Amino acid sequence: MAVYGHIGFVGLMRTKIKEDIKKWQEVFAKDGYSQHWVHTDKAGYFYAMHNHPIDTAYVVLTGSMGVEVDGEMRVFNAGERFDAPKHVFHSAKIGPKGCTFLIGVRV
Repeated sequence: MAVYGHIGFVGLMRTKIKEDIKKWQEVFAKDGYSQHWVHTDKAGYFYAMHNHPIDTAYVVLTGSMGVEVDGEMRVFNAGERFDAPKHVFHSAKIGPKGCTFLIGVRV
């Protein structure tokens, strides 16, 4: 019986994530981010300092991600958004439970 409860909970979580993705895709579109996709990284994955030639926006769907800009680190958790304007250098480290996030780009 506990197994079925767990499967039901996972199903609810997936439904919630799908709802979050749809909501954030609408927000991104209104903000001019015409392309968006979902990406998942394993715990501890590290993106070295880099920048992008276009504006990017991220919303954490599950887990967490630490982002460093100008020597300052901030951790973003599920439901939080951060923007990386074009040419701004930043690095990111995925939290201990991994991270699934929605990425939006202005093209």
